[in-house]
Amino acid sequence: MERERDEGGRYTEQLTLESVLEVFELAEVPVLTATEVAEELGYSRPAAYHKLEELVESGELHKKTVGARAVVYIRLNDGTK
Repeated sequence: MERERDEGGRYTEQLTLESVLEVFELAEVPVLTATEVAEELGYSRPAAYHKLEELVESGELHKKTVGARAVVYIRLNDGTK
């Protein structure tokens, strides 16, 4: 995937918080891993992870540890933070 650059030659942000939230809205069950989000959007797992963590910090998503090294991200249906 070719990434766009701005006038200064820096890469532009293409993976947005809104696109990550849309994955949760379209999911049958709004409980996803970073890998699932990355695959759905066509980005790397680290890129998806950073956006997911931003959404946890802002209260848009919840994070739950489900194993020694596994976490899932949860979007509540009622819109509460």
